[in-house]
Amino acid sequence: MADSIRFNQQSSSSQASPEMPPVAWDEMSDARGEYRPHWHGLSQKIHRWSAEERNSMASAANRMIEDLGTTFNVYSDVGGVGQPYELDPIPLMVSAADWAQVSAGLAQRIRLIDAVLADIYGPQDLLKQGLLPPDLVHSSPAFLQYSRGIQPTGGRFLVTTGCDLVRTANGQWTVLRDHTSAPGGLGQVLENRNVTSNLLSDQFESLRIARLGAFFDLERSTLESLLPTRGEMPNVVFLTPGFRHPSYFEHAYKARLLGFPLVEPADLTVRERRLFLKTLAGLRRIDVVASRINEDTLDPLEHWGLGGGGVPGMIEAWRTGNVALANAPGAGFATTPALMPFLPGICRKWFGEEIKLPFVETWWLSQPDVRRRVVDQLHRYVLLSAFNRDRLLPIRCASLSPAARKQWIATIEERPFDFVAQLDVMPSVAPSLEPRGIRQRPVIWRAFTVNAKSGPVALPGGLAKVGKTAQAPQMWPRHAGFTKDVWISDEAVGTALKSEVKITTAAKGHQPSALEIPSRIAEQLFWVGRYSERIEMATRLLRVTLRNLTGEAGRLQQQQLAACLTLIRGCGLLPKDVIIHPTLTLKILAGLIHDESARGGIPSLTRSLLLNAAAARDRLSDDTWRFFNRLENVIHAPPGSPGTSDLLRTLDSLILHLSAIAGMQAENMTRGQGWRFLEVGRRVERALGAVSLLRTAAGQGAGETAVLDPLLETCDSVMTYRRRHFSRPRLDAVIDLIFFDATNPRAVAYQIGILDHEITRFPGDPEFGLLPKIREHLLGLDERFANPAPPAAGELEGLFSRLEVFADMLTQHYFSHSVRRVY
Repeated sequence: MADSIRFNQQSSSSQASPEMPPVAWDEMSDARGEYRPHWHGLSQKIHRWSAEERNSMASAANRMIEDLGTTFNVYSDVGGVGQPYELDPIPLMVSAADWAQVSAGLAQRIRLIDAVLADIYGPQDLLKQGLLPPDLVHSSPAFLQYSRGIQPTGGRFLVTTGCDLVRTANGQWTVLRDHTSAPGGLGQVLENRNVTSNLLSDQFESLRIARLGAFFDLERSTLESLLPTRGEMPNVVFLTPGFRHPSYFEHAYKARLLGFPLVEPADLTVRERRLFLKTLAGLRRIDVVASRINEDTLDPLEHWGLGGGGVPGMIEAWRTGNVALANAPGAGFATTPALMPFLPGICRKWFGEEIKLPFVETWWLSQPDVRRRVVDQLHRYVLLSAFNRDRLLPIRCASLSPAARKQWIATIEERPFDFVAQLDVMPSVAPSLEPRGIRQRPVIWRAFTVNAKSGPVALPGGLAKVGKTAQAPQMWPRHAGFTKDVWISDEAVGTALKSEVKITTAAKGHQPSALEIPSRIAEQLFWVGRYSERIEMATRLLRVTLRNLTGEAGRLQQQQLAACLTLIRGCGLLPKDVIIHPTLTLKILAGLIHDESARGGIPSLTRSLLLNAAAARDRLSDDTWRFFNRLENVIHAPPGSPGTSDLLRTLDSLILHLSAIAGMQAENMTRGQGWRFLEVGRRVERALGAVSLLRTAAGQGAGETAVLDPLLETCDSVMTYRRRHFSRPRLDAVIDLIFFDATNPRAVAYQIGILDHEITRFPGDPEFGLLPKIREHLLGLDERFANPAPPAAGELEGLFSRLEVFADMLTQHYFSHSVRRVY
């Protein structure tokens, strides 16, 4: 290959002499220690910060990140709902000259890679002309045979790409790696910009930093234009692997910004080679999918050996032109670093121009001459996996022992096509905020490009990843959580991006329908309502019980405590056959409040609540999410053994947080189908809780029993009862208040009344499927309240079962799609 012959020339131009290690490029200061011109407006301010101002700035950044709900799921367990990632509030400044060179290079690069992909999946002229080794294409697992001969809907393999750039010691921005399959980071870019533009608002305005909104408007319009519409606005969805994915938060954030539903593979189905979204009203035809899942998990029918994830039949729907996928299946081939050394020759041959963005010296070791020269100088390189097959890579060759070096060389000689050598580069350094001052840390810049209909456009900003160690940038964690914003002046960007944006408006009469909420989201919100209510009832009941543990231990108090424990068993917080020794009561109650392994305890319920809320993250406001974020901190087990007063404070705080979440739902959520199912879930669970309490009380006998006082307090109805009855609680009066009273928000009748009102607004044909039976079932529940006779324990048991049947029928009718409804 022609590029292989130039090995010595490229090597010598990419790194200084080994005897004189290169000095990292300083982004802020030049060799004389003077601030670079584009840093003047910011550098003077940050170096005047006092220790107190630095701490305040860091605290403010962390608080805003937490409040925005920015998380980075790095847990391996299924319950990990994320941890806040770190943001360095000092942005990376990019000069106008650098931006001009980088933006032009990015635009050329996406055109070049798109042309390469179109060729290798088409005529394969690159292979015939010797510009690309056939072994590189056919040995790559990312080369998808099912994409051969397919012209992607929209005419492009690439819609959005990411490119990691590193500035070398000579000041040149160079390409470290490409992200062409499901480029991540754009959501983080927006979150970072929200924080830094608020913390440094004066500098952001005075420096006239380029805004990012026009780029995302352009991305939205590009996605909508991929498939010719069927006489209406195209249906576009944003496909995510789910909330357990490390970058789920940014998927949710970006989907909300673009205005596209955030869906998971389970939300989609293929019928007759067409892709549909499972909604409450039936199956909604989908035109475009902005995918953020790996290509090998798109369709289990094409990748049957990789666990069965994805949407069966989606690739066939794409092949027949019935849906557009962005980026197109097969685009991931260009992510391999093995392609990089061949791009300059392809660019020169096909485009008649030199490549504008040079790359970090990179070699695919399948070429014998290249391999021999690299092995002779192995200490200069980082060894990479060409196709992500080797979990031990990357590895810094300079750190290898003689024995390890010899072993790796033998492995390279055995299967050379699996390895890439990339120069061990030293990234540039930029100021980073730390508690003790401003410190220089290595940075790489992830830049993004959208392949718009009228031509590629680069994002005037990006995501700067900050290194915490001296490791080579190739070895930084893939999902690094320490980032900073990238600032470029508006003058440097000019008007090119703004002129590309054409805002599309919906056709007259086309209104996004609240019925189009995905069934899975409706189900998650349904369970958010149920778990919220379940936690609240458990919290109130445990609080009543703890209050009876303190004070003078008289006979009445002992009766009240025993009654509370009876209610706890009756509601399922503890098994009914558990006998609690008086000396262990506090320990058992503390376990229900803080022990994550306690089945049915508050930590277990909170975990379930947060899992369901996280899966519906894009449907919850930032204010609501703040309270969800803080729930885990409230119940986090304190060091040592908490006393009664400590536990009561925890429960009081938990009640306030739950009340705030309920208030957000009541006052801030639009009355769409998402809110409706959340409300229905809450009302079903509150009715179940009240019936279970009354069932337990009725089982203790009529008249005055010890369980009635804690029952009223758990239902927050003590004051109402006292105003109506100047006597000790009696079962018939308590049933009248907690069961029959339709004006009491805690009564069963009140919950049934709300369910009866909301069911008339449920989506779909009222005569279709199980909906007639659901209405009939609810009518039967409602008719019971016309009979003034107090229900006995057996009847309450039957009512409990009927409420559960009602919830099960809702699930079967709305959250599964065994019967086809297409619109």
